[in-house]
Amino acid sequence: MRPAGTKREGPFQTSVGSLVSLFLRYCDLKGLSPRTVGIYREKLMKFLTFLDGKGLKEFDPFSYISWLRPSNSPESINIHLRHLKVFFRWAKSQGFLKSNPLEGIPYLKIPRKLLPTLTPSALQELLDIVKKLERNSQRNQAILLLLIDVALRPGELLSLTLKDFQGDYIRVRGKTGERFLPISQVTKRAIQAYLKKRKAPPMEDALFTTSDGRPLTYCALRSIMRLLKERSQVGRLYPYLFRHTSATSYLQNGADLETVRRLLGHTSYAVTQRYLSLTQNDLARAQRKASPVNMLR
Repeated sequence: MRPAGTKREGPFQTSVGSLVSLFLRYCDLKGLSPRTVGIYREKLMKFLTFLDGKGLKEFDPFSYISWLRPSNSPESINIHLRHLKVFFRWAKSQGFLKSNPLEGIPYLKIPRKLLPTLTPSALQELLDIVKKLERNSQRNQAILLLLIDVALRPGELLSLTLKDFQGDYIRVRGKTGERFLPISQVTKRAIQAYLKKRKAPPMEDALFTTSDGRPLTYCALRSIMRLLKERSQVGRLYPYLFRHTSATSYLQNGADLETVRRLLGHTSYAVTQRYLSLTQNDLARAQRKASPVNMLR
């Protein structure tokens, strides 16, 4: 039986397409989530569309980047390149390619800009809305508080099990390994309140489940965001926005970069430093608090 996401059709009938199909099968057998395999399929399908039946000997990385530009942001193009580089490294390691066509090709430079965040009043508005929901109110309160409290990635939130909730701590399994994060008492009580009403089969160990007891999916999480957006004055609303808000808030309230790096599960400061872009108000507040002049008479 062919795994999901590896059907041979269209561009997959070319020699490069066959290699892509084999790579997707490898990803599936390696145990990557269906969502991750789906993302690889989407990006590599784009690549095959660009090739239009041509072989890799005719592939020009810079032409591909130019082809992507009209309908993709620099961030989006880098995501395409990142997935393609993984594919080429795999193909070379397996002996299918003598060289990696993208080796030495740099990512596009991304101008540093402020990451979008939610204001405290917006967070309060969302929590107030969740408390009034007729269905899954306790669950959604716990989810929002956890996202705000410890800046989880959506995938980390959805992979939590009952054993991962350890009272004052939550065990998180992310891209960079396992980490234990302390949670606030408010978040702890919200999770405990939800667990009292959680309905799931005895063998289901997912922490967050749907009304019929199945593990919560990314699609279901997006539906929660869509519902909150429709009932609030907030503009765009998506799971990662809570992570951005949490990390930025920690830094604005005096947490050091190392603390935030460990909270976010980053392997280096390079990514964490994205949250250091301060607004003019932040700079003014820091100046009033920390300027050496304030210590003079």
